[in-house]
Amino acid sequence: MRHRSQFALLSLILLTGAACVLPATRAGAFAGNNGAAADPGFVPDSGQINRGFDEQLPTHSQLRPIPTPAQVRAALAMPDSDQAALGANANATTGSAAASAQPSAPIGATGQTMPAKFSQRNDTLDRAPIMALPIGLSDAERRRIYQAAMADNTPLAIDAAQLVLTSELNAEQALRDMHPLPERVRRIAGIARLDYLKTKDKVFLVEPDTRIVVDEIGS
Repeated sequence: MRHRSQFALLSLILLTGAACVLPATRAGAFAGNNGAAADPGFVPDSGQINRGFDEQLPTHSQLRPIPTPAQVRAALAMPDSDQAALGANANATTGSAAASAQPSAPIGATGQTMPAKFSQRNDTLDRAPIMALPIGLSDAERRRIYQAAMADNTPLAIDAAQLVLTSELNAEQALRDMHPLPERVRRIAGIARLDYLKTKDKVFLVEPDTRIVVDEIGS
């Protein structure tokens, strides 16, 4: 029994000494040049840890311009090759004139996967919002739609000056100015479900369920 009492007393003394040595707060553990010196990014009271790098500010704050519908259509009309690029030093191994004429590009990249800095087509399409991508109509089909809409006996839209691709028609515009496409152009692929409204020099193709302008055709 005496040995047990002595052991309990010794344990109590050790615990009391440890309590005196240990800091009362987490911040105390890193006071002075302790943990803070080894890891200056660590802030104990807030839980912040060292991210391992200094946060870099953007190199420029100017947003890249969104291409116009005409620029997007021109980009879509550019050739989209599925041939894999041979890489920057392809001409050094093949010695061919065709390879030496190719710009430096990642090996294996195709027209779809070519980085924008190597492809004007992809650079333009990357900056175009998905909703702003025009319908895949040829120039001839666009002329047919424009001529048919202008010849159709429907009034011009009154307050459509601010409409652009991706605009949403208000309820009044939808009820007053939106009309089904003329029968002779409805068979053109991709537009059978669409309506239109027109101004004196433009035809806007509209998705009737959402009242969103999905394409704009000028004179």
